[in-house]
Amino acid sequence: MTAVPAFRSPRELVISGELSMPELYEWHARENPDYPLYRFHDGNEVNTLTYAQVIKAIRRAARYVQARIATPQIVAVIANIDTITYSIIQLGIMRAGYTMFLISPRNVPAAVADMLRKTECRHLLLSSDALVQDLAKKALAELNGVTLHDVPTFEQLFPADASVDGLSTEDLPATLDINGLCMILHSSGSTNHPKPVRWTHKKMMSWSSSPWYGEVDLSQVSLSIHGTPMFHAIGVMMYCLAANNGMLLGVFPPTSPPTFPTPENVFDGIVKTSSEYIMTAPAMIEMWAREPAKVEHMKTMKGLIFGGAPLDQGVGDMLASQGINLYSLYGSTEIGAIAKFFTANPGMDWAYFQLNPMHDQRLVDAGEGRYELIVISDPEIPLPIVNTKFDGKDAYATNDILERHPTRPNFYRYYGRLDDQIILSNGEKTNPGPLESIISEDPHVQGCIIFGQGKFQNGLLIEPTPEYRFDPQDLGKLVDFRNKIWKSIERANEFAPQHSRLFKEMIIVTSPGKPFSYNIKGYPRRTWILKDYQEEIAALYKVVEESAQSDVGAPAAWNNDSTRTFLRTVVERVLKKSIPDDADFFRHGCDSLQATWIRNTLLRAVRETSPTSAKLLPMSIVYQAPTISALTEAVLHILHNKGVAPTATTAHDLVLIAEKYSSNLPPRPAQLRARQSDKDVVLITGTTGGFGCDVLEHLLRDERVERVYAFNRPGSQAMERQLTRFKERALDESLLTTPKFRMIEAALDVPGFGIEPQLLDEIRDSVTHILHNAWTVNFNLALSSFEPDLKAVRNLVELSLSSPHSSPPRIQFTSSIGVFASCNIPPPIPEVSLDPSSPLGSGYGESKWIAEQVLYNVAQRAGVPIVVVRLGQISGDKTGHWNEREWFPALVKSASLTSHLPNVEGEASFFLSYPAARAFVEMRSSPEPILHLVHPRPIPWRSLITPIAQELQATLVPYVEWLAALEAAAERNAEAAREHPALRLLDFFRSSASANTKTPLGLYQLDTKKAVGASETLASMPELGEADIKRWIAAWRASGFLPASA
Repeated sequence: MTAVPAFRSPRELVISGELSMPELYEWHARENPDYPLYRFHDGNEVNTLTYAQVIKAIRRAARYVQARIATPQIVAVIANIDTITYSIIQLGIMRAGYTMFLISPRNVPAAVADMLRKTECRHLLLSSDALVQDLAKKALAELNGVTLHDVPTFEQLFPADASVDGLSTEDLPATLDINGLCMILHSSGSTNHPKPVRWTHKKMMSWSSSPWYGEVDLSQVSLSIHGTPMFHAIGVMMYCLAANNGMLLGVFPPTSPPTFPTPENVFDGIVKTSSEYIMTAPAMIEMWAREPAKVEHMKTMKGLIFGGAPLDQGVGDMLASQGINLYSLYGSTEIGAIAKFFTANPGMDWAYFQLNPMHDQRLVDAGEGRYELIVISDPEIPLPIVNTKFDGKDAYATNDILERHPTRPNFYRYYGRLDDQIILSNGEKTNPGPLESIISEDPHVQGCIIFGQGKFQNGLLIEPTPEYRFDPQDLGKLVDFRNKIWKSIERANEFAPQHSRLFKEMIIVTSPGKPFSYNIKGYPRRTWILKDYQEEIAALYKVVEESAQSDVGAPAAWNNDSTRTFLRTVVERVLKKSIPDDADFFRHGCDSLQATWIRNTLLRAVRETSPTSAKLLPMSIVYQAPTISALTEAVLHILHNKGVAPTATTAHDLVLIAEKYSSNLPPRPAQLRARQSDKDVVLITGTTGGFGCDVLEHLLRDERVERVYAFNRPGSQAMERQLTRFKERALDESLLTTPKFRMIEAALDVPGFGIEPQLLDEIRDSVTHILHNAWTVNFNLALSSFEPDLKAVRNLVELSLSSPHSSPPRIQFTSSIGVFASCNIPPPIPEVSLDPSSPLGSGYGESKWIAEQVLYNVAQRAGVPIVVVRLGQISGDKTGHWNEREWFPALVKSASLTSHLPNVEGEASFFLSYPAARAFVEMRSSPEPILHLVHPRPIPWRSLITPIAQELQATLVPYVEWLAALEAAAERNAEAAREHPALRLLDFFRSSASANTKTPLGLYQLDTKKAVGASETLASMPELGEADIKRWIAAWRASGFLPASA
């Protein structure tokens, strides 16, 4: 291969801002005439085209356009032609002083017509192939005034007689306006017709200098762009980068028709053109990674650059582990290169990148260590599109979500699209992109879309590849197809968070008569497809509530062994792991959705044998009997005794369990001493929840607190979650980085908490107060599922008793008004210990009562000071946000169904989380053992609900009338009952209708005299006002939970 001559860099000239890209090519023809731009293998040998040859072709292309289109204007191109010819045509259009508009031939006719209309384009260059000709014909059927022209061929641009039209610049512009329009690209059109994106010469030149701001030297390297689409921004970028940096571009030979890229011929092109780098789609890399020989060759290259989509994590990790450099070219048509171009030595962090320092880029917190990317427009080089204001400046909100590297603060990876995020009805979020990518690798799958917005679980819509298509009404073929792709679904499920997992029964297959439509990147057009399949999706959700894992056969006989074996299979299939027969489902990751699948599968099997017995299966049977052994016993009791299994907890049971955790207390140390400081050292549990966050901030601000240890569950990335939650709640993050605070991942239910002995000794020797706030919050669980929480109470008691201080650390416990579930004390209920019958009816309330009683026993028997704080209804954080999963936001949202809101007699004692947390902190040294932390000045329900009704234009009606309207809405639409938060809480609202000792809707009338005496904040707490209420509404509207104000 001929040696490459020296390259004179144009860097200083480009930085001066004087040259456009066509003018830069003219400069190269003078300064680097023999330097090669293109390199290709023609089947016999390697050929090159130099800048001296290329500039002549560019001038010919410019004159070709001038001869057909008299005045400078927008010239659109739709072409299936080779890379060299296409890029020369583009440069020629710009050299003539015209604006090129590159249109993908993958667009549908309506999209082409729409873009031509929007840009007022009147001239269209077309290749001669049938696909492009047919597309243009259909696009122009309803669009007049557009003139069609043939694109010039390679032979016309590079004639045998090289002197033809290529030497003179006569009649071509001497200079080009650097601020003038040079190019129109278009967006991918995933959700609507693609949008034209206009670029100036100045923006193009800025874009092409991106590598100068990176850490990898790309000057004079050979870069394969075999298969890179030249109608795409990445294709344009390649010849721009080459001109700025002296890259040699490896391409296919200029044949007609052009070479269609495949994994084989692209890799062959890499080898034959001796390319050091490759710019390609991730799918190509994923195919090459399967062949050891190709992996060996990739190890000899300097790097693989991918863009347009994420690379499979497993493939990337495998290649990176063998020393192959992987670089993500993350950018957009509207911005250019967003990521630094590139970070040196990516290693195993190949999926992460740094942001391009050329742009003023801002990250807006999206929660959970993720951020929405906003790019500020530079007045000197404005962005092609702006769609928002940020800090008073024009900006572009990308809708892209980036995820921060766990240990490298300035590194991020692409997470997904803000507008693609699926928010389930339980508030959990699914990022569909990575899961769809995994499933799309299956050879049976042409394309797929995950759906589930506002639903209780995700579903999957799949278009099979042509050879596997069938009528999905054929249930046998549907089952067979689901089985064929199931390994790929399982791969996706291994990657997905638990709430995003896909079930076999939630897979829909497309009908042959309704194929997917795809955007120019080859991705399914999500919005359009989901609209096409909305009836099928609605039908699926309508039946899935009663569906089950139909391929798990019912026992041949319902005896102990066969029933236990059946249930083991069901549970293992749902949880994706085996667990012991006596292990609690919910302590092994079972959630409410999985509990529903277990029950539904059991229901289907019982119904086959005994339809009568099936009617006796309680909706909550999995919660009542949360182990394989308990569920086996419950099912057999129903089948053979024809009645519901006795699962209710008795008051006597609670007393026995409390005694179990209160007995055999360890003795105090033999040597005791007084505290060495007047300041408090606090151990607090459960600080990453909302209320716990607010308590933690108050503790860190408190000058009387010297040190704070926070215990949070192991493996939860506790510090990262704590920082994220502080940001979300507008708390002071800097407090978390002070020496006063230490985050510790600890297993509360394990003796010694699973932490280093030296650390445990440090805590034992210094702690003066233990604030126990961590607890499992699930009101469906049976008491048995709270055993780890009760073990935690006992372990904290033993920690207090082992203290060397003469007075053991005081234990302050966050209890709940759930302990009043069956309370018969006339209101207001005093701040005293309760009868064991008081909490019966709820496993959560029962567990809290047991914890209260254990602490009360320990205080009496061992002298441990305690403060039990029964926490009332919290109504939002500092920002006004109130958790939308709770009952009151659901009640407010019911106005969208009924146009009514309930008006009831009584008072509401809601209060805000932040001041409530301050009151809680102030109570830590109270001599009173039991305090009620609720608002001491409740307001009339009518004062609370009236401004909300006015905002939502809802009518106030009696509670029973509102409840009847809600029940009618549920009957009209069973699907809505699963989706709408108010309908999902119907049982709660029904039970609240007849409660006598409560304020509206389950809030109890409680005495607060002792609590007010223990907290100045609570004593001076102002009444809830209309401004507070309007802040909730504004926050719900901002999140989309309530519709925007009319």
